[in-house]
Amino acid sequence: MSRRWLAWVLLFPAAACAQQGLLPLGSTVDAPYTALMHRRDVAAHSAIRPYLREDLKALPGADSLLPAAWRPWLQRMGDPSRRWYGGPLVDAQAGASLAGDEGLKYRVGAGGWLEWSAHPRWSLGASAQAWTEQLPNYLDRFAHVQEVVPGEGYAQRLDDAVAHMDWTAYADYKAGEYFHFTLGKGRNSFGEGYRSLFLSDEAYSYPYFKVTTTAWHFRYVNLFTLMRDIRGAGGDPVRFATKLTSMHYLSWNISRRVNAGFFEAIVWQDNDPDYPRGLDLSYVNPAIFYRPVEFGLGSPDNALMGAALNVKAGRRMLFYGQVILDEFLLSHVRAGDGWYGNKQGAQLGVVAHGPFRVNGLTLRGEVNYVRPFMYAHTDSRQNYAHFGQPLAHPYGSGFMEALVQGEWRKGPWLVSQLFSAAIMGQDTTFGPGRNHGNNIFLSDSDRPTLPGGTRPQDLGYRIGDPDRTLVLHNELRAGRFLDARSGWMLELAWTLRSETSEWGPDRLTNYARVGLAAHLNGPHPLQTVR
Repeated sequence: MSRRWLAWVLLFPAAACAQQGLLPLGSTVDAPYTALMHRRDVAAHSAIRPYLREDLKALPGADSLLPAAWRPWLQRMGDPSRRWYGGPLVDAQAGASLAGDEGLKYRVGAGGWLEWSAHPRWSLGASAQAWTEQLPNYLDRFAHVQEVVPGEGYAQRLDDAVAHMDWTAYADYKAGEYFHFTLGKGRNSFGEGYRSLFLSDEAYSYPYFKVTTTAWHFRYVNLFTLMRDIRGAGGDPVRFATKLTSMHYLSWNISRRVNAGFFEAIVWQDNDPDYPRGLDLSYVNPAIFYRPVEFGLGSPDNALMGAALNVKAGRRMLFYGQVILDEFLLSHVRAGDGWYGNKQGAQLGVVAHGPFRVNGLTLRGEVNYVRPFMYAHTDSRQNYAHFGQPLAHPYGSGFMEALVQGEWRKGPWLVSQLFSAAIMGQDTTFGPGRNHGNNIFLSDSDRPTLPGGTRPQDLGYRIGDPDRTLVLHNELRAGRFLDARSGWMLELAWTLRSETSEWGPDRLTNYARVGLAAHLNGPHPLQTVR
């Protein structure tokens, strides 16, 4: 019986006729499909991205959702009904920093994307792009400190410019009716918000293996990844430190209007001399909760747990929320004493599609709150980060943020507006004992010491300490799609950003740019950095 079943899965896959593959993970590309999934009459797992193309085929109007490409040959190249499909990716932008004496900037990049429907059950895809650019001031500071351009790779210095590149690839196999097995290098995201406190699409791409199981009203994702800590390596990949993560996300459509999500993750090293074990098979078991296993092993690993609730209201409105826990003691929460070990985060938001009877309009409001020391760990190599960036919210920990977003699409035209205001803390000193919980790349044991220097301070850690900083970020974009399937467009954009702190210098970015832009994967780096 088992041999006949295995032969059916491997040798007779032609029974699956739905189009396979993954939609590119970028809100510029997938936002129209998200709007369809948020309709009250659609029961979909929209919090799990990238989307499976077979899910999109079932959405009403999905086939004619995107506008035609700029040229017929470009439309034919990117048509996913073909066996081979893809297209070019070109960035050619000129910009100017209108604050200070920075002057003109540029961004030049080229690449392409290609997918192959090799079989009704097999699909493969790849994309690659390389850039050279002069960064606006706040991004240049980030690249200097973290050695990366947000989400786009290692920042190789070229006088006053940087060069960087990224590539993604995947092979996806649909086994029977319920399972997808995906091996690749790329990004994944869990959550309905503009931000995610679980796993976002804002960090650099990473190798992963994913098992997606769909049955009845449930979708269950097992995600195993290989992450890199690039600190102190001088850009030499051989010297990058390796860590592994194993994540679960369970999406449960309780009804067409109500969805619940449950998340857990573990981060561990494969080269810890004090706890050598390589790939820990205890964390490969797909149907367990990691926190009890971690306690049972007596391990030093970093474990996170979270829950989400998403409720549809009206015809096309969604209320959503996330709660994430790293460590938690109810007695300290009740006392309100700012214990460093109470590491929690919460998100509340609402998104409306087509409000005021304006087709193509999407409005969003969202609040994110993350306690100090969240996502950090005693061993800083096991923080919840990859390639110099947090894996969840780009601000890391110790902040409160409110954002509003509006986006309007009509035919090939797109206009979007994003404004966020965040209060966070910044460390004011360097060296031992400097960590007040704002920097997830520092050890959470490297806290300021009590008077007398006997032991680290445990209490009194609050958002905004020790240097209260207000970050205001506004970005306005207008563009015309050349190819909506890859997010390639002619774009005019303006970014205004200010950072005001109690102790440090005030900083202002006033940056405008125009030209060709490709938004195939992930958000633009201008929006993704602290």
